[in-house]
Amino acid sequence: MQFSRRQACTTLGALLSLPAFSAARTIARPNRRRPGAGAPDPAAFLEAVKRGDLERVRELLAEDATLATAKDDVGRSAFVLANVHGREDVAAELQATGITLDIVEAVMAEDWGRFNALATAHPELLRRAHPVGGTPLYAAALVASRDSWRMRSKGCEPDAAPDGGTGYTPARGAMECVTGTWARISVADLCANGSDVNARQRGGSSVLHGAVLRRDPLLVRLAIRKGAAVDAKDDEGRTARALADELGWEAGERLLAGHASLPRDNRASRFALDANREPIVRPDLSDVSRDVQGAVTGSSHTQLDKVRELVSKDERLVFSISTDDELAIEACAHIGTRDIIRYHLDHGAPLSLPTAVSAGDFESVEFWLQRDATLIHERGAHDFPVMWYTLLGGAGHEMAELLTMYGASVDQESTGTTTLHWCMLRGDLDLAKWLLENGADPTAVGYNWSRDGETPLQIAQQRGNAKAQAMLRAAGA
Repeated sequence: MQFSRRQACTTLGALLSLPAFSAARTIARPNRRRPGAGAPDPAAFLEAVKRGDLERVRELLAEDATLATAKDDVGRSAFVLANVHGREDVAAELQATGITLDIVEAVMAEDWGRFNALATAHPELLRRAHPVGGTPLYAAALVASRDSWRMRSKGCEPDAAPDGGTGYTPARGAMECVTGTWARISVADLCANGSDVNARQRGGSSVLHGAVLRRDPLLVRLAIRKGAAVDAKDDEGRTARALADELGWEAGERLLAGHASLPRDNRASRFALDANREPIVRPDLSDVSRDVQGAVTGSSHTQLDKVRELVSKDERLVFSISTDDELAIEACAHIGTRDIIRYHLDHGAPLSLPTAVSAGDFESVEFWLQRDATLIHERGAHDFPVMWYTLLGGAGHEMAELLTMYGASVDQESTGTTTLHWCMLRGDLDLAKWLLENGADPTAVGYNWSRDGETPLQIAQQRGNAKAQAMLRAAGA
C-alpha cells in the first residue's frame, strides 16, 4: 500500500496549557443552520471529529457550516485534530468545505504549494510554535510524514522547541504519536537528518525517556542506536532505566541494563580519509549559502553535468552538505551513480564505508572493516544501513558476503525495511536468492515506503513479479 495522506497521532497533555494560536481561515460553504434551531455545540463537533464519526460530522456541518473552522481550547483546529487522530476521511470532509489551510494544516494535507507560499511570505511561521505543539517540522513528526525534508529545506530547525509549544523538539514530540510505528518512522528520519537525539527537552525528558514511557523496546533500541545517552537524567533525577523501573516495565529495565551489547551507529569513516587514504581536511564553507550547497547535493544524486558546472566554479563545493545533513558524495552513493561518486572522489571527497560498498570497492571495504570492525554498523545518509548499499550500488551478493564475514546481518534494517525489500523493488533476484539462502526474513515488515508497512512479498505482488513471488513463498513468505 502507498502512503496515506494523514496518520494517527496524539499530542501531549501538556498542550492543554498552550495559548491559542490565531490563524485566519475562510470557508466556501454557506451557513445552512435550520431556522429556529439551536447552534450546534463546537465541543461536541470536535469530539465527533476526534473519534472519527464521519456521519455525525456531516450532520453538524449541515446544521452549521462554520463548525469547519472550530478550534479547541488551545487553538487546534478541527482539521488538525482530525489529522493527529488519524481520521483521514473526516479531514477530507473538512477540507472539502473550502477552509483556508494554515502552514501546519498545509503540511498535514500535503499541500506543498500552499506550504511553500506561506513559508516564503511568512518565514517566521517556520520558527513559531503552532497550537499543535511546535513548528511545522514538529507537526510533520506527529503524523509520521516522509516529507520532513521540505520543512528543513525551508528553514525549520531540526531541534527547535519554541516558546509556547510543548517544550519538546520534533524527535521527542514524535514519541507522542499514537503508534510506535509512526514514532519509529519519524525518529529514524529526524535523527538521520540533523536532529540530535540528546537535545535538551522540557523537564529533561529525552527521546530515550519518551521511548520508555511508551514501553516500546523497538523505540528504545532505535534511540540507543542513534546515540542516546543512557545515563542522562530528567529533572527528577531519573535515568531511562530508573524510569523503566519506576513504571514497572521489567523488560525495558533489563534491556537498558544490557545496553552495552546493543549496536550503535558508527559514522567514523564519514569524514576520515579520501580515496588515497589521506586525511580529509574539510574546507570552510561558512561563506557558501545553504541554497548553493543544496544545489550541489541535489544534483549529485543523478546529474553529473550539473555537478561539474557547479564545482568548476568552486572546488570546495565537493564538500557541500544539504539541510538534511547529506554530503554531496553521500547523495550519489545511496543512488548508486558511480560516475558521480568517482567525480567527487577525484576532487578529494571522503571515501566512507557506505560509499566504498556502493562503488564496489572491495579493497577499501576490507580496509575499513579491518581498521574498525564496529563500522559494520555505519549508516549512510538518511539512516541507510551499509547492507543496503550492496543493492543500491549493484555490487551484489559478493559484497553482501564480505559484509556478513565482518558481522553484518543480512536483515540490517531501517524502520523495518531490509535489503530484501529493496531487491523486490528493484527486481534483483540474484541478490534476493543469496539473501534468502543466508537467512533473510521473507516476512519482515518495512515502513520505508508505506506507513502501513509492507513485506517483500507485497512489494513483489505490487510489481507483478511472479518469479519473485514464487521465490519468496518457497522461502516461507
